[in-house]
Amino acid sequence: MAKRLHSPPSTLRLIQLALIVASATPAAALAVTLDALFARVTQCEFGNFFYAPWDTTQPIHPYFSERKLKPYRDKEGLYYFKIQDTLFGLPAVKLLVPGTWDYHGVVLDVPLATARKAMQQRFGSSFTETSRTRAGEAPVLVAYKDKSTGQSLLACVERPYADK
Repeated sequence: MAKRLHSPPSTLRLIQLALIVASATPAAALAVTLDALFARVTQCEFGNFFYAPWDTTQPIHPYFSERKLKPYRDKEGLYYFKIQDTLFGLPAVKLLVPGTWDYHGVVLDVPLATARKAMQQRFGSSFTETSRTRAGEAPVLVAYKDKSTGQSLLACVERPYADK
């Protein structure tokens, strides 16, 4: 009895389908991550990470477009997004990004002590408030809204205009 040299058509179709699915799956792996966006947080540098839907010359940042995110709040040029992500291994639930001024923040769903310990381990700083944080030269890590929330806010404030 002769051996088959080719697979039946149904097997070939399954292999082709598997290859298509496998090649489509890495899209999530290519997504812009919060870790990458906040990689230079110690210098309060975020590159072109902002949200400006009115500016038709600027595409929406890939972080927002990949996740199909829309702000739930816009207040004085600052956009608020609800997210389900991680930042440096900590759960992140809100993102605050500039539209017209330079402020970046992320709400971490962990108590301040937990967030400070993680930042100390990663960056060698717990990002307590200092004159440098108030000048926009360094990030600050504080309890979000009040201590009962159990959440923390990592943020960089606007740098004085003269320093830009």
